[in-house]
Amino acid sequence: MKRFRILFVSALFIFFAWPAVSAELRLARIFSDRMVLQRETSAPVWGRARSNSAVTVKTSWNGASVTVRSDADGKWKAFVETGAAGGPYTLSVSCGKEKIEVQDIMLGEVWVCSGQSNMEMPLRGFGFQEVEGAREAILSAPETASQVRVFDIRTPKCTQEQEDVDARWNYTTSAVAAETSAVGYFFARRLSATLGVAVGIIVNPWGGSRIEPWMTRKAIEDAGITAEEMAAIDAIEEKPDRWPETPELIWNGRMAPVAGYAAKGFLWYQGCSNIGQECYDKLQASMVRLWRERWGRGDIPFIFALLAPYSHGNSDGRWRPHFVEVQLRSLNLIPNSYAVCTETLGSEVTVHPSKKKEVADMMYMQALQCAYSINPGISIALPTLKAALFGADGKVKITLSEVWSDLGSVASRKVTGFELAGEDRVFYSAEAEIDESGNAVLVQCPQVQSPVAVRYAFRNWMGANLQKTLGIPVPPFRTDDWPWWE
Repeated sequence: MKRFRILFVSALFIFFAWPAVSAELRLARIFSDRMVLQRETSAPVWGRARSNSAVTVKTSWNGASVTVRSDADGKWKAFVETGAAGGPYTLSVSCGKEKIEVQDIMLGEVWVCSGQSNMEMPLRGFGFQEVEGAREAILSAPETASQVRVFDIRTPKCTQEQEDVDARWNYTTSAVAAETSAVGYFFARRLSATLGVAVGIIVNPWGGSRIEPWMTRKAIEDAGITAEEMAAIDAIEEKPDRWPETPELIWNGRMAPVAGYAAKGFLWYQGCSNIGQECYDKLQASMVRLWRERWGRGDIPFIFALLAPYSHGNSDGRWRPHFVEVQLRSLNLIPNSYAVCTETLGSEVTVHPSKKKEVADMMYMQALQCAYSINPGISIALPTLKAALFGADGKVKITLSEVWSDLGSVASRKVTGFELAGEDRVFYSAEAEIDESGNAVLVQCPQVQSPVAVRYAFRNWMGANLQKTLGIPVPPFRTDDWPWWE
């Protein structure tokens, strides 16, 4: 099987790699008809030509042209100023008598959407797993098809870094939207409507993938993990007929070829395949550093989703909420990063919850605030534990940060998902209610007369329902520092 995989990937490399010296003028495929270029920036454009030749790039939106020289291998890169949103425009590239013209270009906003199956899940859903609101979204897609455009990358595993991908920009017609990431599509359509500009999404997830394939081995080695953690990564055995699990296999074929394409930020929904990995926060931080370095656009926003509740084979298990703790730790390691919580959006019976629009909406609200300095009108900051007051009567008063008289539950003041424990460290399900101020939660449990610890949403699945009244869920939290599996 290993021999088969190596031969296959080598063939793939030959297919996608350009020759070292080419007599043919080429553009990387991401510069194709119907593309969206990031507005009001200096956007790189690159490709191949004859070695040591003058290459001229001219843009119709401002009539400007820039000339660069290809290197000895024929590679060239030029930077064009994009200006205000608008279109359609053209971009022409010439080298001697050779000329390429890219048509129907919009200047707007570009976001990169990556992760595993919850980002990959298309509007049409997976078998027996639906996306809420999909029918309406698919049927109404033609209304905004030319304003919401998608570049969908499907390159297989690659053991060597590729120079290009086999993909093209498309309008989100009903047929295209149905096959597009639901989270990415809902995000882009909402953003386009708000800003009044075209939005392009580079859709690039891979269901089941671990985080390691999304980054180079050097980035993993530079993540600050222990020798034991590195050994555990090295011990992972790649299975040719499954999703990527080992370093670089996605980076090489899907990220590296488009790295640098002018974009506003990254959307990331991944983690299930790394549950139990204590160094995930460091890996995620190193991955983002790699991406930002290769994109060359500074600390552009990185917005990611926390894992939603799901039984994972045992609803009472605690590894999922602990992994959320690890995910949240990365916020302290990654500048300009933002987490969206899915705690009230999960499903006990499927790892692919249907409420993708809600996830997209929260990412959109984060983007409005962090990338465009627009107040979304809803407080999107995640509530975190502020204080726990243990009363002599056995009741506990929980106060949270980022809450202003707007605590609620999915259906009422009654809250599901709290547990209390005494000195014996045995947790029991507790009754909880939001107090009349809307700022605090009152928790009590008949089995625990003298509680010393409280946990919220700290099992794989509890049906936890605490949120801000406008639908921003509260992430799992706990007052204790005991081993998380207790």
